[in-house]
Amino acid sequence: MTREEIERNTVLFLRTAGGTRPDVRVVELHGRGRVVVKDFMRSDYLFRLLVAPILVARECGALRRLKGIDGAPQFICRIDRYSFAMEDLGGVSLKTSGIELPDDFFSKLACLVREIHSRGVAHCDLRSAGNVVLRADGAPGVVDFAACVMRGSGLNPFINFLFRQFSAADDYAVILLKRKYAAGMLTDEEKRILDTPMPYERAAVWIGKSVRNLVRRLLTRKKQG
Repeated sequence: MTREEIERNTVLFLRTAGGTRPDVRVVELHGRGRVVVKDFMRSDYLFRLLVAPILVARECGALRRLKGIDGAPQFICRIDRYSFAMEDLGGVSLKTSGIELPDDFFSKLACLVREIHSRGVAHCDLRSAGNVVLRADGAPGVVDFAACVMRGSGLNPFINFLFRQFSAADDYAVILLKRKYAAGMLTDEEKRILDTPMPYERAAVWIGKSVRNLVRRLLTRKKQG
């Protein structure tokens, strides 16, 4: 897959590049159908040069771990240092106005997230409704693994501790989404979980925001909304 093919066959932009953000586009390829291409080529120069290749390598690594999981985008190929292609799950995000979800949507989403964790990947941004999609068959999908954390291959206790914490945060985020979109279906156990603050939650949120703001300030030309 070349950049010329991508430009020629783009049918939809899901997101346009700017600052630290990549272009995310749907591309229609002859014989392969629709794929999604994430591309940092038009992101700000310093960010593209110093950070984007690391993000691309990490997300490609995460998607490779998720091979065969229905509901996680399947990795197709790395195009170059700044871009890669993955399966287009289709469907609509939970942010879509007036969306109607099947009764079993969140139980299936919880199962999907547990399966993702079993492969050693924590998503880390499931609170964003835009990262969860309702697919054409009514099943959930999870997209955008840019912020993911992966379990280490060794016995590093600190890395494995972090992975467990981020996995627990994913599970908590699923319940938060359920409260937002299907509050009447919350179980007593889920209500109890929501009444209990997540350990280290405030610190993790503060660290995440601080790192993002620092990167934007140092490596981009202008503020992002």
